Amino acid sequence: MRDVFATHILKHTGSYEQAVYAIQDTPEMVVKHYGRLIQDKAAMAVKILNRFWGGA
Repeated sequence: MRDVFATHILKHTGSYEQAVYAIQDTPEMVVKHYGRLIQDKAAMAVKILNRFWGGA
């Protein structure tokens, strides 16, 4: 359940702090295990911006 909670919170809010609070773990552990989710959100934002500016 911890994985489900942390993944859901990070995908929808991008907030490590909220994920840490929800699963009662350390910020370092959350970043280590779920950091890829924030990178995925950044990649999605780049795609959207590129479409907006006509780059892709």
